Amino acid sequence: MSLLVWNPEWDTGIALIDAQHRILLGQVDVLMTAIHENDVDRHMPSLLAFLADYVDEHFQMEEERMAATGYPGIEGHRAIHDGMRRDVASLVERFEVNSQTLNEEVLDFLMDWLVKHINGEDRRLARHLHQWADANPRTQP
Repeated sequence: MSLLVWNPEWDTGIALIDAQHRILLGQVDVLMTAIHENDVDRHMPSLLAFLADYVDEHFQMEEERMAATGYPGIEGHRAIHDGMRRDVASLVERFEVNSQTLNEEVLDFLMDWLVKHINGEDRRLARHLHQWADANPRTQP
C-alpha cells in the first residue's frame, strides 16, 4: 500500500533528476509504511544505506551538470548538498548508536528534502538547465 503519491509539481522536466527524485519518494514511502506497520527496525538500515549512496550519486550528478552549464547558484546549491550529506552521515552514525530514536527525525528530514529542496533549489536548477539546453541545442550538460 503506497502512502505517498508523486506530485506532478515536483517534476523538473529533467528525466534523470525526476527519475532519481521518484526513487527517493519510493524510499520515503517505504519508511512511512514501516512506521504505519510498526516495522521500522527491519527497514531503517537499508533506508539509511540507500540515503548514504543516494546523496553521493544524485548530488554529484547535479553538481556536475551545474558546473558544465555555468549555473550561477552552484556554490549555494553545493553548500546545501554538503549540509544534507552531513545530515545523512549523522543519521547513519546515530542510528548505529541507538536505532530507536530516529524514526520521526529521518521522516522529517526526507519530507523536508522532498518539499523544500526539490521544490526550491532543484526547480531553480532545472530552469537554468532548460535555458542552457535551449541556448546550446547540440550539447548535453
